[in-house]
Amino acid sequence: MLVGIEDNLGNVVNPESCRLVGKECRDCVCSSASVVALLCPTLDAAGAQQMFFRMYRNQGCVGMARAFVREYLGAVEPEYFEPIPMPTSSLYQIAACA
Repeated sequence: MLVGIEDNLGNVVNPESCRLVGKECRDCVCSSASVVALLCPTLDAAGAQQMFFRMYRNQGCVGMARAFVREYLGAVEPEYFEPIPMPTSSLYQIAACA
């Protein structure tokens, strides 16, 4: 019988096991987010959060979901978003202040 990813509880990440091997939560989450960004660069924020909860099922990891999403989006945004051009016209600046 094949075991799906959701059914495989063998490598469930938990804060206690991470601390035993010398990892801090933020380091663990940030490195995982950067790897996910390389493998799946088209997720939006909701998809990244869903990926976090698939990878980190322990209740002790829940508080790091935002850090994961921020790190993921920070890793993929430069590739997909161009910087907003700065206004060159003084009329635009006046209209923006009005």
